[in-house]
Amino acid sequence: MYSVKQIEKKLIDSKIKKTIVLPEGEEPKIQEVANYLVKNKIANVTIIFNNKNAVSKNLETDIKVICMNELDKKPFIDKFIELRKDKTNLEQATKLMNLPAYIGAMLVKSKEADCMLCGITFTTADTIRPALQIIKTKPNVALAASAFIMNRGEENYFFTDCALNIKPTSEQLADIAKMTANFAKSFGVNDVEVAMLSYSTNGSGAGEDVERVKAAVAKLESEKQEFIFAGEMQFDAAWDKEIRDKKFKNCSLIKKTPDVFVFPDINSGNIGYKIAQRMGGFEAIGPFILGFNQPVNDLSRGATLVDIINTAIITIYQALEA
Repeated sequence: MYSVKQIEKKLIDSKIKKTIVLPEGEEPKIQEVANYLVKNKIANVTIIFNNKNAVSKNLETDIKVICMNELDKKPFIDKFIELRKDKTNLEQATKLMNLPAYIGAMLVKSKEADCMLCGITFTTADTIRPALQIIKTKPNVALAASAFIMNRGEENYFFTDCALNIKPTSEQLADIAKMTANFAKSFGVNDVEVAMLSYSTNGSGAGEDVERVKAAVAKLESEKQEFIFAGEMQFDAAWDKEIRDKKFKNCSLIKKTPDVFVFPDINSGNIGYKIAQRMGGFEAIGPFILGFNQPVNDLSRGATLVDIINTAIITIYQALEA
């Protein structure tokens, strides 16, 4: 699997330079990230400030700066009304186009930028809502979903969906599995394997939640997939082949540990990745949002400078691979 440093080198070496929009220009860390991306020829950067007086004099000259207090918002308002039709009105559109994340999403939609990253001052909803309303999800997926890259030394696993969807349907779980498998492939993971998690392993338990995961597996089986998957299974069986061989005879998973773990709901996913962080010593990189027409990712409000740089690099890479 590619490391973040390897991905960064791919972006530096690429003749195609994508543009990332950063709507939180007042934040010193965001300014540092913008400078880092431009100085190292990783990407083009558009940064949004609320007020011209807040623009840092230390920004690289190649960075495009947008100031909300000077921006002609009428074209954005008109376009938003056109996109949302009867779901909005002039008053609401005018109010929303005064929010930097909405302007950022409009820039991505209009192809003036290729991707967006924010969230160090915004809630997840403040980041995701404009993306859902403006950029929208790809036509072949039922929803947007989140994925964490769980890293410990040379180990890398993908946990999904731990941050967005409360209780996905069977169809949505199948889509989450497909999107995350493709995400893993984009990182150079070979022969991706996906575990569909549950409190039951191969019929050992019963209940509506077990049936929901079983139906997701059946949905995947009804289509041709370019990855190996199996379920339903408990985490111990998914994690360790020795246990899996005892609990799940003839399981299709081959690797000692699969690459992708699809959690059945946000409760188990959120608890699971945080246990891996705190007790297992894994670093949780992300979350990365999958399923949008163009990449938009959300930052933790406690993100460090390194966290933001790494997330920006992967966001830009998503745009390059799209």
